[in-house]
Amino acid sequence: MELILRRGELVNKENKTLFPWSWPWRDSTGKVLKPYQAFLSRKFTYTYLIIIWLIWLTLGRGPEYGCHIAGGGLYCIGGIWPADIVNAPLHFFSSLLIAPIFHNSNEHIIFVTFGFLLFVQSFETRLGALRTYFLFMLFTCIAALIMATLMNISDFIWPESELLAEGFSRNWMGGSAGFYGIIGASSHQSKNVWVIPAIAIGFESWNHFLHGISFFTSSAHMISLFCGFFIWGYWSGNLRRTAKN
Repeated sequence: MELILRRGELVNKENKTLFPWSWPWRDSTGKVLKPYQAFLSRKFTYTYLIIIWLIWLTLGRGPEYGCHIAGGGLYCIGGIWPADIVNAPLHFFSSLLIAPIFHNSNEHIIFVTFGFLLFVQSFETRLGALRTYFLFMLFTCIAALIMATLMNISDFIWPESELLAEGFSRNWMGGSAGFYGIIGASSHQSKNVWVIPAIAIGFESWNHFLHGISFFTSSAHMISLFCGFFIWGYWSGNLRRTAKN
């Protein structure tokens, strides 16, 4: 019988399920919670959703392209501009903290909302608000740093690339990159660590090749997914246990 660590307690590995997801009104064991109990068990998830919808309903949709010219206000400040990592690093790194709460379309904010209500809150009810928030921001920052660095290096090698010009011409915002990292981390709450990444990669393949999501957005999602899988797997020790088995 193998024991694993969950929120500071040793639990039987056999208690893991294939899909480590919970209804937002239940705890990880399936017990129905009162509304305030549900909120307290998922403080980060519900606080984040309240904030992004308040911003969306009051400030509305922010422009992705020509933001500085169009006068996008806070959206200009909060959006991540890949070129800023070289031209304005202070602005770039400050935007990493703000960009996750802004969204650029109805589809975008609804997608993030469903992602939080399924994946992030399920992870949070098992690991707690602080660790979930820290990991969400960590994966967001790593994905943004890697993408911005690769884009700037690629621009130096292929300065005439239309694909890169498209990526540099707009800002990037939202919580989807961060919650893909949480999906990757949640793989280690499943009895089979490969199932969740396989589902996420399959969905993202459809999302990019058939649905038409941006190459850069899809790449950021996948970078975050793998960061979540490997960083949390190493941190929790689950990768070592999986390798031994």
